[in-house]
Amino acid sequence: MSRNVQSILTGILTGHYPCSLSTREWRDLILVARANSLLPRVAAFILNDVKCNLQVPTNVNAHLIASIRHETLFHNQVKDEVNFVNAKISRALNRNLIVLKGAGYVVASSSAAKGRIFSDIDLLVLKEDVSKVERALHLFGFVSDTDSEYDQKYYREWAHEIPPLRHLQRGTVLDVHHNIVPLVSGRAPDIEIFLKSTVKTEYGVEVLRPAAMFLHSAIHLFFSEEFTNGYRDLSDLSLLLDEIIDDDDEISYLFFLAENTGFENEIFLALRYLDRIFGRTIPQDITKNFKQVPPSKIRLVVMDFIFGKVLAANHRLVDVKFRGLAQWLAFVRGHLLKMPFNILVKHTASKLWRGIVKSVTGDVENRHHVQRKDIKD
Repeated sequence: MSRNVQSILTGILTGHYPCSLSTREWRDLILVARANSLLPRVAAFILNDVKCNLQVPTNVNAHLIASIRHETLFHNQVKDEVNFVNAKISRALNRNLIVLKGAGYVVASSSAAKGRIFSDIDLLVLKEDVSKVERALHLFGFVSDTDSEYDQKYYREWAHEIPPLRHLQRGTVLDVHHNIVPLVSGRAPDIEIFLKSTVKTEYGVEVLRPAAMFLHSAIHLFFSEEFTNGYRDLSDLSLLLDEIIDDDDEISYLFFLAENTGFENEIFLALRYLDRIFGRTIPQDITKNFKQVPPSKIRLVVMDFIFGKVLAANHRLVDVKFRGLAQWLAFVRGHLLKMPFNILVKHTASKLWRGIVKSVTGDVENRHHVQRKDIKD
């Protein structure tokens, strides 16, 4: 009988390699890793880690090599795009551009960049610079990725970013942020503390320092309502943890930052599910830094039900009972974290109405995007 494919995948991503894999296990591993945007990372571990003694079949090796080539090409394109954007908007900025999340991992040469593929480039600028940055990007071919008046209003009045900007020719998508969580949530921190938690890169842009990078990744994951890439994001956190786990200064700064921004709970959840899902033993020297009151047993049971299921690898080969219910609960939880109930009702009603209109009249917004693509091609 084949071993659980998630346990095999998790073992590889944490450096605990199986002695061998059957043909079926190799097949399942490739399918699940690819579905979770982790095949390049799996390939990097298997092919580049001297501790890995797995004998890779020729047909599997072809998939792994192709995924690494894709990653290399993709990362080079990301670096070029970051250089391009920084050159075009630097005069509109009152401080250096900060690159977040996946693109930030890449330009920082972080461990989490290993095998990391993503769909957009996240940037952080001062709120006072947003309009200038947006105008500058418009001049160089970036246009709003949504035609919806409601979405424009939602992003600009309630969110922590402007609507995504897509380049007319290259198709690159930029998310320009001025905070790390929606303003309407009531939990948006004074962004100044993150602006002081950066390091400069060789590309002339800044990224968050390792402790702040871990915290932001945890916030991004556990402040969300959608977990399609939850398992991959937990893998990011595992690699980011490796960068700070033996650095007392970074660990201290992580908890200082979490306490002063109100995100200790996100650190708690990150460490808990790195332990429960990725098997990462968290040293007591780290957990003793928590100053918040531990969640009640009832709350932990609910959280374990939700996150134990939505953070599992997302594929039909990974059998997770009640995953659908957990996804719905996570969806509701995420929206309640991001907006007050009265705004949530208005937001949900608007989305529902737009969905009904689209089903009757056709997807107007997508037709616009198709037309743009035709022009571009």
